[in-house]
Amino acid sequence: MYRFNGNRYLTKGIQNEIPLELQIILWFMIDDNIKKSLNMDYLQIFELSPYYKDDKIYQKIIHHQEVPKRKSEKILNIFEKPITAKIYVIDDSSHCTMLFNHEY
Repeated sequence: MYRFNGNRYLTKGIQNEIPLELQIILWFMIDDNIKKSLNMDYLQIFELSPYYKDDKIYQKIIHHQEVPKRKSEKILNIFEKPITAKIYVIDDSSHCTMLFNHEY
């Protein structure tokens, strides 16, 4: 079972393109699953996209993993432009890294 409790790192791409507040939310979503004692895959996947409702724009986050299969979704009220990206968070037991899927 992966605990995502090693040192946490970001690639330069994440650091430069993903607002700090959104980075914190993604880490929190992982921590929340750990806190609930859910089994975690070494690879956590986040799909970010705009979400439109009632003439407003929101940030949509789909968080999923393969083993065991699990998927959750959050819609966030944002003040800046929403992000469209696929982000991985990988736990290799000694440290955790947040990166874009194309950086893998």
